[in-house]
Amino acid sequence: MEKEINERKIKEEKIKEEKIKEEKKYVLKKELPILEYDPNPIAKIDPFKLTLKTDVSEYCVITFFGDIIDEMLQSNRLKQVATFYTATVNLPIYETRCNGKSIAIVQGFLGAAGSAALLEELIAMGFKKFIVCGAAGVLQKGIQVGHLIVPYSAVRDEGVSYHYVEPAREIECNEHAISTIEKIFNNENIPYIKAKTWTTDAFYRETEDKIALRVSEGCVSVEMEAAAFFAVSRFRNVVLGQILFGGDDLSGVEWDSRQWTSRDEIKRGLVELSLKTCMEL
Repeated sequence: MEKEINERKIKEEKIKEEKIKEEKKYVLKKELPILEYDPNPIAKIDPFKLTLKTDVSEYCVITFFGDIIDEMLQSNRLKQVATFYTATVNLPIYETRCNGKSIAIVQGFLGAAGSAALLEELIAMGFKKFIVCGAAGVLQKGIQVGHLIVPYSAVRDEGVSYHYVEPAREIECNEHAISTIEKIFNNENIPYIKAKTWTTDAFYRETEDKIALRVSEGCVSVEMEAAAFFAVSRFRNVVLGQILFGGDDLSGVEWDSRQWTSRDEIKRGLVELSLKTCMEL
């Protein structure tokens, strides 16, 4: 009799365990879909199964300055080693040399969603250490065009990061990446601002009140990718840091482009600095 009772208890426990396992397979419904985070690392579409692993170095710079990549290409500094294919644009992935070592460089994809997909495929190819460089709008007066900003955290006002990291207001950048960037900047006496950035999906909805709220949180810049880069890199356990330069100005009564897109010397210098920094990660 006692044996039967024990066997029944064991059976009930197994049924209970199976039920718990089955329940964990499903994401709980939340008030807002964006909050329904699923920690399951396995997805239907797996970049590691779709992307061909390539014989590449572990270092890669992602830059939003396509014109500087074109200059490097015209100077015979680049060799194409792969391609990031999308439905709208194909971005060549190039290899170059920095301090005698191989490093990749690719143009960034505008926006959080495209940036996340690009980073996913780069990681699947074999890259492990990244520096991202580009421009950002400035939210506070006194930040000159070209002044460098090292974001240590990003306000998550986009959608991608919520699919990689549990919901929270902000996401931090990799500490090792930040310390490496700061070390190089300090050694070379390069002035910079270490601050929080605001990542948004909607640059046509950067309203006066939204800007004021972000400034009150400590944001000095606004862009469209940082939170996604930080989230994907954390999820995939790779090192990524970002360097921004002050571009257009949103701190005044009216928006001022400050003709940041024509600042070729600044962009050129930042790309070279990013290559050098990435090699130290």
